[in-house]
Amino acid sequence: MEKFNTGDSIIDKLFDFKLGETYIELGEGKATYHMKRGTFRTNDRIKNKTKLFFAGLYENKYHFTNGVTNAYLFVSYDEYVEIKFIVEVNYNRLTLNLRSFDQEKFYGCGEQYVSFNLKGKKVNIWVSEHHSLKKLLSKFIREKLCGRTPNHIGNFKHHQTYYAQPTFMSSQKYFIHFDTKSFATFEFRKNHTALHFREIPKTMIIGYKDNFLDLSTLLSKVLGKQPTLPSWTEKGAILAIQGGTDVIKEKVISALNHDVKVSAVWSQDWSGHLITSFGYQVHWNWIVDQKTYRDIKELISWLYDRDIRFMGYINTFLKENAPLYLEAKEKGFLVLNHAHQPYLIKSTTFKAGIVDLTNPLAYQWYKEIIKKHMIGLGMSGWMADFGEYLPTDAVIYEGDAELVHNIWPTLWAKCNHDALMESNKKDDIFFFSRAGYTDTIKYTNSMWSGDQHVDFSKAYGLPSVITSTLSMAATGIGIAHSDIGGYTTLLHMKRNVDLMKRWTEMNAFSPLFRCHEGNKPNMNVQFDHKDVIDHFSRMSKIFTSLSPYISDIKNEYYEHGTPVIRPIFYHYDEDIFFDINDCYMFGPDLLIAPIIKSNSMQRTVNLPDDHWIHLFTKKHFRGGSHLIEVPYGQPAVFYRESSCYHQLFDSINII
Repeated sequence: MEKFNTGDSIIDKLFDFKLGETYIELGEGKATYHMKRGTFRTNDRIKNKTKLFFAGLYENKYHFTNGVTNAYLFVSYDEYVEIKFIVEVNYNRLTLNLRSFDQEKFYGCGEQYVSFNLKGKKVNIWVSEHHSLKKLLSKFIREKLCGRTPNHIGNFKHHQTYYAQPTFMSSQKYFIHFDTKSFATFEFRKNHTALHFREIPKTMIIGYKDNFLDLSTLLSKVLGKQPTLPSWTEKGAILAIQGGTDVIKEKVISALNHDVKVSAVWSQDWSGHLITSFGYQVHWNWIVDQKTYRDIKELISWLYDRDIRFMGYINTFLKENAPLYLEAKEKGFLVLNHAHQPYLIKSTTFKAGIVDLTNPLAYQWYKEIIKKHMIGLGMSGWMADFGEYLPTDAVIYEGDAELVHNIWPTLWAKCNHDALMESNKKDDIFFFSRAGYTDTIKYTNSMWSGDQHVDFSKAYGLPSVITSTLSMAATGIGIAHSDIGGYTTLLHMKRNVDLMKRWTEMNAFSPLFRCHEGNKPNMNVQFDHKDVIDHFSRMSKIFTSLSPYISDIKNEYYEHGTPVIRPIFYHYDEDIFFDINDCYMFGPDLLIAPIIKSNSMQRTVNLPDDHWIHLFTKKHFRGGSHLIEVPYGQPAVFYRESSCYHQLFDSINII
């Protein structure tokens, strides 16, 4: 792969400044947005476009001008390069053009699902719902007419993401991060990168190292690191069980009788449920449903007696006319429309209001609900769902909704984090998030990949989780996981035994081992299915057996910022691995190659040039391409023969 000349400064590498060349373009713009169920369409009308030309360098100030308008880049050097943008005229659109190589690869920009390497892609930096009803119906029609098409990914420009961030990493071992809140578009073209912003960014930060592990450490110094996960999460599976006290006890007893290692029960319907056309949904009113969960404190105590925690669910919404909605409406704590009425959104089949997190009193009120009705109840964690749905035409307490939209999930994560900190529970309770933007990393214990389909589709199913986790790693996220088995069940999509087993195998090699019942539990195979339960038990033991290693690689992240799940090229800088998005390194010593196709009992694995041992068969392998037999219970997992954890890995057998 062509590389930068290491004798050049990072500024010279990226800009290659020449007098009279165009690097900056300015304009005045007005954008329009249309949101439907969290997905967005947008258009930007720009006038008064002007190009600025490089006019010279004066000390640390790069000057650009067209003879009338001037702009300056003020550069300071420390561990990383920081560039401040100064534009003399009140423009609100900026395009920055950077140099790149033909063979250079780019990663990150938040969470991507269909392409790990972003070269040749135009990426929108805008927090959105990843799924849409239109895409689901399109998939249904296509598969009814053509049969299952798991490799279909569609046009990249139509994909949106829960977690967006103006940060990317290059195969040339540098990263770039922008301090901006606006909608942005990053175009990774053949010979240059064009970065478009709907505001003038405050700063641009560039980090450059000789290897990717050190680069991740440097990136963590810029962005921060996630709060620690409690140690009890390593004790076993977080079981998704809904339906009330009796159902939970029955399923827990069944799991324990099958020797499943269990750390927690996650009951997202603790506040009640609704039966809608979409399925079994949570009642968005964050007070325990006494009808379904009678004597819930006795249930939590019953679980604790078995060393099992209880977890719940919350999001940014309150269901229309539910008690908490009416209270928030009366207090003036809801996001409003331009008629100064509650701005009601429709997520699936019902409407809900949005708590205005920019209102200090509303923020405090919602935080107290978490402290009283969740932490006070005895919960040890929860899913902090959503964060993508702030409409740009909303009326909020503070700020322009267009410029607050991207940071909305950060405000939501901070609200949850503050509740933990104020309750002195940060070491014992955690939450996990779906949506994110810059600074979310400082507050959420774990990201999760969102509402993936219960299938093997590359765009939305099991394979997409690998891509999303690797892209988050390149964005700075160190702790991420997915729902075992996926979530979205619609029309012909139903979770079967094969998918449940393969997803279970993959997530045994992740920082959290958590399943989900899905939106239609009765249509999906669950962990306690007669053909799954023994396999699930076996993989829960594998997960707990790896606890010393998992604990160490999490601590490596908390200390150094190196993600727990990471691309292979972080350790093996070989060209072949820069486009790999179906395998990953789990820490420095385990290489995981999940089964990503339905009913497959083998897969090809490209191993780096090293000495490897299959974790289950104990067969030895050298680098190169290998066809691996993968029966259920023996996932394609390899450890480095020279690993200091060799004795631990060697002790793990099929139980």
